[in-house]
Amino acid sequence: MFRPALGLIGILILVLIPHSSHAQQAEAPVYKDGDWWRVKVDVVRPIGVSIEGRQLGRLPEYIVKFESGKAKVIGIEGNESKETDSPGIIGLVLGRTGWRGDLLRFPMRVGFSWTDRFQYQPRGFQSRWQEGRYQVEAWEKVKTPKGEFAAFKLVMTMSVPKGPKPLAPTEVRTNTYYYAPDIKAIVSFHEAGTETSVTSTLIDFSLAK
Repeated sequence: MFRPALGLIGILILVLIPHSSHAQQAEAPVYKDGDWWRVKVDVVRPIGVSIEGRQLGRLPEYIVKFESGKAKVIGIEGNESKETDSPGIIGLVLGRTGWRGDLLRFPMRVGFSWTDRFQYQPRGFQSRWQEGRYQVEAWEKVKTPKGEFAAFKLVMTMSVPKGPKPLAPTEVRTNTYYYAPDIKAIVSFHEAGTETSVTSTLIDFSLAK
């Protein structure tokens, strides 16, 4: 009596497992002219630290857009917008340009890990080489102002000095972010430190057909 039902369950398991596994692995995205993503960026800095030059978060919102095969950044403040040289923003959205090393590597899957080195300038120090450790921890749903997305949860950690003295103690800074393969971008990013923090959140996007 129960054998047909058990057989059906077995078939469903065989069918669903490959789809589930496939959903948790992603190849490198292919970007097209016309793809764009808009993010809200909040940066908290220590008291007395000014924002100038190419520092991250000079403006409250940014659009990363592909034109002629290249990603460009448009800064937005109120009703004004202008193209800006902000490689860190490209890193926050596409995981590229070495702002925090390779935030994304492919093929991506849960359990995948790697290390990377990148230029980093702690407050009060000259620029130095820093090592980051990256781990793909889970496949989860993440909510954004644009909606809910299925995404890889990644965590990157690095040790940074807590002060300008040569033998200053270090702290482990943790970056937690979510990459959604369906829209080819990081939809949520948060870096937490003792004195600084960086948060980027997707608020809109459009992919070229």
